[in-house]
Amino acid sequence: MGQWLTIAGVIPSLDLDAPSRVDGWRNREVLAHLSIQPKLVARFLETASTAQPQISLVANLSGTSTLAEAIDQAARRATDRDLNFAENVERVAPALECADLTATVTTMQGPIVLHDYLLTRCVEAVVHGCDFTDPIEPDADAMDIACAALRDVIAERHPELLAEVDSLPAMRWLDIATGRETPPRVLQACCPLMT
Repeated sequence: MGQWLTIAGVIPSLDLDAPSRVDGWRNREVLAHLSIQPKLVARFLETASTAQPQISLVANLSGTSTLAEAIDQAARRATDRDLNFAENVERVAPALECADLTATVTTMQGPIVLHDYLLTRCVEAVVHGCDFTDPIEPDADAMDIACAALRDVIAERHPELLAEVDSLPAMRWLDIATGRETPPRVLQACCPLMT
C-alpha cells in the first residue's frame, strides 16, 4: 500500500504525454497499467479461501512475460476514465487492510497466497513508478521488498549467482532484473527475470 500511496500523490504532476522508460509507452500507458492493479487486487480478494496455492512468488514473477502482449494492448486501449489509480487504491484499501494474508486468492496466473501476490504488486509499483518521466523514487521499504522478491527468483533458479546479485546497488539490480538495463555478462543468461 505504501508505494501505491506514494505514486498516487505524484500522479497529478505527471505529464501523461511524456515518453516513459518503457519502449513505446508514454506516462499515460504506464499509469493505465498501474491503475488496473488495485482493481485486480479487489477482484482477487473476493476469491480468498483456504485452498492450497498452486503458484509461488517466484513462479508468478517469472510468469509475467506470458501476459506481456495482453498487458501492452490493454494499456494502449485505456481511456482517460481508466487513469483512476488513486481512486482504485482508495476503494481497495479497507478490504486490503483487514484481509487474511495467509489466504489463497485466485489470480490470472492461478491460486497464490495473498501475501506473495502482494509482494508481486509491490515489485510492479516500484518498477513502474520508476518508469515514469520523471521517475517516482520508491521508499526504502518498497525498494527492499522488490529487490528481495526478485532475488528470490535467482536464489531458486541460479543460486550460484547470488553473490553477483548481492554486489549490485539496489536500483541497478532492479533495472537488470526487469530488463531496464543490460546485465553484466555473468547474469546475461538469466536476466531479465521479468519485463
